Amino acid sequence: MRRLTALAIVALSGIVLTACSPSTVTPSAVKPSAVKPSAVKPSAVKPLLVGLIDKGSEASYHLGQPYPVVDLSGVAAQSGVFGGVVVNQTWEQLEPTQGTFNFSTLDASLAAVTAYNSKHANTPIGVRLRVFAAFVAPAWAKSLDGTPIAVPAHLRTDPGGTLGQWWKSGYRSAWASLQKALAARYDSNPVLREVAVSSCTTLTAEPFVMAPATVALATADGWTTGAQQNCLDGALQDYGPWTHTAIYYPMNPLSGSMTVTDEVMQRCASSSASGGPRCILANNALSPVSASTGRSAPVYAQMNSIWSAAPTATSIAFQMDGPDSATYCAALAVAVAHHAGSVELWPSTGDQPGYTSEPTATLAGWDNALRLGEAPAC
Repeated sequence: MRRLTALAIVALSGIVLTACSPSTVTPSAVKPSAVKPSAVKPSAVKPLLVGLIDKGSEASYHLGQPYPVVDLSGVAAQSGVFGGVVVNQTWEQLEPTQGTFNFSTLDASLAAVTAYNSKHANTPIGVRLRVFAAFVAPAWAKSLDGTPIAVPAHLRTDPGGTLGQWWKSGYRSAWASLQKALAARYDSNPVLREVAVSSCTTLTAEPFVMAPATVALATADGWTTGAQQNCLDGALQDYGPWTHTAIYYPMNPLSGSMTVTDEVMQRCASSSASGGPRCILANNALSPVSASTGRSAPVYAQMNSIWSAAPTATSIAFQMDGPDSATYCAALAVAVAHHAGSVELWPSTGDQPGYTSEPTATLAGWDNALRLGEAPAC
């Protein structure tokens, strides 16, 4: 996710239902009663993901295709190392027609994880769900508030596409309705432990990442920094139906400034105490220099400040900046220094093997260090 967009943003700087209902359903069919009430206690928030997380492939998103059932081959090959896996979906595949939902692939992915856990009872994994919108929002959503915005390619590897007017009421309401339907079906499912926030996204699944060309085009349709801030704050309300499941909110400076980001980070950190979902402060650009000279260094400083003020109430997590596993050990030391509970590692991507190039013993050592809050031996 990060590697693809790094150049473009420089200028602006995780028990499947035993008796599933039909996979394609209308909102009226997606009710909390469809989930076994005994799965999670009414007032409980499921445990957060801990340790190393398999980030999963994003190739389908970049090709404009729906995601397949989650691939657990990497986790299985390194059995016992990972605490979780990311299940990726697109809004378009989940809700191809407004108000009609297709959860078949997501159901199958959660079933695959449940089956894996039944075979690895001593080292089960949890799921972080990440739903991509932006270019893979359904066509009907893109047209809710006006003509879709045509965005040119930003990089050779990013073909561009069309975006809905994400900061406006029609689009935002439709996205919130999707979260309500997803939470009604999966919030009490103990396998699904976290949901990534992707409200207001325009390029990847990171709300604060915006390409210059997108900003210029959206401004012509009425977008403002204030409108973006309202959308980013509104994400906590969008994900409000997730009462048992924590939300993973990736933060970055907005247009090179921390003014909006600081405010949203504070809202995230206090969300649970304010009656909202438990919110994890996150960043998807973890590297050996991310906290010092990296573009998101101010985010890391603010994470430490928030954690220092309320360590027992603050949750932090990261995703590696890219699939270069040679940087992973030093980057994990940065994660530990910033009190991270989990870190997403990239699997094989193109000519870079990601975590799959590392021996199981090495990965196990990294996972153990992260869980203990100790810097790994590099």
